[in-house]
Amino acid sequence: MSFAIPGESVARTAVRQKAPGILAWLIAYPPFNQMQAQHCDYLIEHSELRFFASGQTLLPAGEQVKQLYIIRQGQVRNVEQDEEIDHVAGDLLPLRELVSGQALSNEYHVLEDCFALCVAGPAVAHLLTASEPFREYCLRGASSLMASVWRSAQAHASAELGASYTLDMSLQSLVERGVLGCLPDCPVEQAVKRMHERQVSSIVVLNADGHLLGIFTLRDLRRLIAGGHYDPLQAMAEVMTVDPVWLTPQASAFDAALLMVEHHIGHVCLVQDHKAVGMVSERDVFSLQRVDLVHLSRALRCAHDVAALVQLQADIGRLVDAMLAHGARPEQLTAVVTRLNDHTVRRVIELCLPGQALAGIDFCWLAFGSQARGEQTRFTDQDNGILFIAESAQHARTCRELLLPFARRVNEALDRCGMRWCSGNIMASNPALCLSEQEWLHRFQVMIERPAAEQLLESTIYFDCRAIWGDDKVLQRLRRRVLGMVNDNPAFQRMMAQSACQVRVPSGKPRSRLEALVGQGEDVLDIKKQALAPLVDVLRVLALAHGCEQPASLDRLSYLTQRSVFSRGESEGLHEAYRYLQLLRLQHHQGQWQRREEPDNLVRLGALGALDARVLREALAQVRRAQRILALRYRL
Repeated sequence: MSFAIPGESVARTAVRQKAPGILAWLIAYPPFNQMQAQHCDYLIEHSELRFFASGQTLLPAGEQVKQLYIIRQGQVRNVEQDEEIDHVAGDLLPLRELVSGQALSNEYHVLEDCFALCVAGPAVAHLLTASEPFREYCLRGASSLMASVWRSAQAHASAELGASYTLDMSLQSLVERGVLGCLPDCPVEQAVKRMHERQVSSIVVLNADGHLLGIFTLRDLRRLIAGGHYDPLQAMAEVMTVDPVWLTPQASAFDAALLMVEHHIGHVCLVQDHKAVGMVSERDVFSLQRVDLVHLSRALRCAHDVAALVQLQADIGRLVDAMLAHGARPEQLTAVVTRLNDHTVRRVIELCLPGQALAGIDFCWLAFGSQARGEQTRFTDQDNGILFIAESAQHARTCRELLLPFARRVNEALDRCGMRWCSGNIMASNPALCLSEQEWLHRFQVMIERPAAEQLLESTIYFDCRAIWGDDKVLQRLRRRVLGMVNDNPAFQRMMAQSACQVRVPSGKPRSRLEALVGQGEDVLDIKKQALAPLVDVLRVLALAHGCEQPASLDRLSYLTQRSVFSRGESEGLHEAYRYLQLLRLQHHQGQWQRREEPDNLVRLGALGALDARVLREALAQVRRAQRILALRYRL
């Protein structure tokens, strides 16, 4: 039985007498830390403080919920779909049933002596109407707190670096002046004079209807002069860059930044209804020199040797902090880090190409795993291979003999650049990963038709694949054939699903003092192996089963949502869980980078604040739900 301070009015009087202390405790936890003071006061005024002894049933199954329980001390457990969920200080329960009016489908048991603030149903109903943070939390759970976590991370980075805008801003709000343009027959001298008068570094070439034909920048002018080809009377049509990349004004600053990094350019045209309406430069996108993405990407692509590439890697860590301050989301950060790593890989390959020795071999350099998905963090190891064209088995052996020494030089150079040597030898210098199209096809066929434990492990690596250097047409052809084999083999899909569901995703609850003394419970979370990887694995299995060719996890999630594999609510929860887990991992790595510590993925749960701890537990619960959805689909 529960124990309340005798008499309902006495219990409430006691709460009011302790109101300042209860309020100070309450606002340490979300969502109360986001609520107005008057709403927190109202909640306290309409609550009672009750004690529940260890071993008793707090809420029996089938009961209609009439009040909200806010745990102040102790621990409560409920079993939901064969999963034990522990509730600790700051948790609100049972939210779903209270808001929906449904009866409890499972019991809540008190594991440790518990004090709970009990809020009457009518008071909860009033707060649902009056307080938006409270309503959002009750309707969406801890996933509604993701925006608060991100604002906190951004504020922390901004305090150290400063920030003037966010990368989510639209380009039309970022660019104040219109586009400077000229006709194709305009002389270069006249165009440059107009650029000087407007104090801009670019001019677009338009036809009579205002349609974009080309662009000319100060870099183009310097190249003409340095090459001895400058003719002031030459028409712009002869010197412009034809069909420049462009975006709509509604695109974000991040879209422009990523395009600049991808093509190592300094200007992006804005086009609306086929007409040029504006221009953004790298200076517009990155008002602070601390976020000089384009400069860094150019430096990587033009590095004169590997030593220069090694020196440039240190700038990526600083860049991640600066982008965080400018409002970049975790998926944006990992996309940029991956693009910069792509540039590093491409430049290393170019520097290592041994003259004409490989001139007759048609090959492409493959990236596997997180680089293929565009999800790399600052610290990563190598997962790569080579795909080449061979006319026969003998020809394949000859090509491999020439490619392997080259691949070894590339792998060694990338290791020097901070992309660590893969302990599992998942690298192009491994003869088993330097294969012709037919050899790769045979390898995938064996993996799919005769899967053993080793093949299932390989499927988590090689099915995420992207061409970094070379023509990717062969890879596209290979991918389509492999997806066809997966689609025709439900047994392989089921085995992949079993493998994805075997990883135990922890609750994220730190150890109590007693658990620490006896060595039980959880205190450290491997955020990659125990959280992100299981979610990525679930999305991979379902994406392959539905013929999705996109390797990125969030692209796969969007694809699966469009095909109703996940509901909109499930998709939103998984998206926010993925985003938060990546954020936590990025912050963990950046802290280690700043402290010059050896990087790892081990997050100490006891060191997390109340907000982070709450959102982490919800994120891990979302991953477990994804595993259950996969298990249900394949009847595991």
